[in-house]
Amino acid sequence: MKSINAEITGILNKHVSIQKCLKRDIINIRSLARFIISEYHLKYSLDAVISAVRRYDLEHVSLIGSKGAMKMFTKMSISTKDDVAKIVVRDRAFKEICRDFLDKRLLKENARIIKAKETITLVVSQKDLQKKLDLFKPSDVMLVEKNLAELRLHFPKDIQNIKGVIGRAGAELATHDINIEEVIYSIPDMLLYVKEKSLVGAHRALLELKG
Repeated sequence: MKSINAEITGILNKHVSIQKCLKRDIINIRSLARFIISEYHLKYSLDAVISAVRRYDLEHVSLIGSKGAMKMFTKMSISTKDDVAKIVVRDRAFKEICRDFLDKRLLKENARIIKAKETITLVVSQKDLQKKLDLFKPSDVMLVEKNLAELRLHFPKDIQNIKGVIGRAGAELATHDINIEEVIYSIPDMLLYVKEKSLVGAHRALLELKG
């Protein structure tokens, strides 16, 4: 059986945001203990959980990455585009994509392509969605998602070595109850795709990161 300290440590290890708040000493430990007991249905007393939280080792928690990420967000620019759709096809459809680039070239304009091991995702302009779908065999098309919007976050320099940039953007949108449908990281740009109805809220939330 785990000791209370080990159990609370395991729980806090899952929550980086709580760790950072504890490191900054900006969280009410009593309220946090109540939340942990309720969320994880613990049988320990409130005082016991408070004591275990206070024993949590914060030496490994770094705030440097967060500061670096926030500095980058103050320098970013944001542009948006609506009327976007997403197509997911099986990997075997890659030959159709290659053939199109050599022949019809329908995918050359207004298309972004991500190739994984078993699938290929295409983010395309919705206005000519059917033309792009017609390139593929119906059996190879796994998903079509319409009514998306793109948010392009452009950073002034290489952010490859700055910790927490993607996570911070995602966390900000999640805080506003906005789901990211797709993300493409192409230095120095980050392309985030959300439901078109969420575009205004997502844009406003990301602008808040600029300070």
